Amino acid sequence: MACKAQRLRTRLKATCIGSLAARALAEKNQNPIATVVNTFPNSFYARTIDDELLFVTNRSLKSPITINLDSTSNFQQLVKPLEQISVQGSEVLVGAGIYIDLGEAADFAPQADFSAVGSTQLTQIRGALDAITLILRIINTEGSVLDKRGLTHKAATEFVERGIISLRTSGSDRFREAAEDLVGLGSGFTPSGDDMLGGFLSAYNSLAENNGRQKVLLNLDLLKRKTNWISAKLLDYMQRLVLDQQVSRMIGSAASGNGDELILATESLLSRGHTSGIDISVGASLGFGIAQDIALNTKRTEILAQKLGLIS
Repeated sequence: MACKAQRLRTRLKATCIGSLAARALAEKNQNPIATVVNTFPNSFYARTIDDELLFVTNRSLKSPITINLDSTSNFQQLVKPLEQISVQGSEVLVGAGIYIDLGEAADFAPQADFSAVGSTQLTQIRGALDAITLILRIINTEGSVLDKRGLTHKAATEFVERGIISLRTSGSDRFREAAEDLVGLGSGFTPSGDDMLGGFLSAYNSLAENNGRQKVLLNLDLLKRKTNWISAKLLDYMQRLVLDQQVSRMIGSAASGNGDELILATESLLSRGHTSGIDISVGASLGFGIAQDIALNTKRTEILAQKLGLIS
């Protein structure tokens, strides 16, 4: 019977595995290592025994938490929530539905280094940030933090005025208070407020050390109380600079002072999810703006926020 059950499984081939995903799979002495929590046609999420997030997808975007598959399967037909994930040799077993062959998977471990960022690089992206705000104003932003009729617009404007602007001259206490009010707001799988915060913190924290500032890290337990578990984990990864290829490219281009590349990187991110790419880009643009202000003693963040319709 066991052999018959195994023959019924769908065998899939992994093309790439992120560094954190590989670490989770290495815990073979603790099988099962994870439980499926959400499934979609092209992907599914799992929660590991160490309370980390594992993302399995047939899309090509790589990240430290992702296993990329060479597959056209509909995962909602093969994988169900609450099914367990275990490891046998170089294979991952997901419920009774699939085997994932890791034998030829490449490793993905991005090495982000922003140690050389200075005022010169930040000056060089001024024009790019102006261009990005223009792009964000002319595309369809319905349902995002830029949608004045949306659920999160008012909270996003308060976050800018009470939180982001305060980082220029003071510590992070006021920012944290304002940020916590934004967590969990908005519709969608990852709420718009979470995506905006993730974009901002990934940009700000990437450049904080070079500006003589400490990274701002929101409490993960608080995030879990205010939003869904997956969104809380994704926001936590972003603030700790555990970033996927698209966000890494955007931040890396800003850190190197390459304005043209920053525009292209942001444009490639905009189509993510329903509004996630837009909200992340809004937050990141304001993160780059406040980093400029701190480094150059300017007040351009208000100008960017005004162009985005997030400040009066």
